[in-house]
Amino acid sequence: MILIVDDNDNVREMQVAVLESANYSVRDAADGIKAIALAEEVCPELVLMDITMPGMTGYQVLEILRERHGDALPIILVSALPESEERDIAISRGATDYISKPFDIPSVLSCVKQYLQVRPTV
Repeated sequence: MILIVDDNDNVREMQVAVLESANYSVRDAADGIKAIALAEEVCPELVLMDITMPGMTGYQVLEILRERHGDALPIILVSALPESEERDIAISRGATDYISKPFDIPSVLSCVKQYLQVRPTV
């Protein structure tokens, strides 16, 4: 199961539709607080999360998810912030990877497939 976290309804719904059409099980949250609660409830195999959200930023959620789930949970930050500046920050703060918005669908699907394949079975 993949957890999508983005405060933009259109972006979140598009990601959900794309991943469901590729036969992935998906749940979504519009903010960090809901994302943390949902992650505890469903134990996702991968998280795709925006950085810039109201209330809690993606970085704050990332920190909490890392504390609770460790490094085995792939967390990919997805943001419109400049990749040249943000990619290194995201990785240094514990993100598994970084995808820039606007993104192309094949790249997102490839990234998801890559990290779901390398995830150790529990």
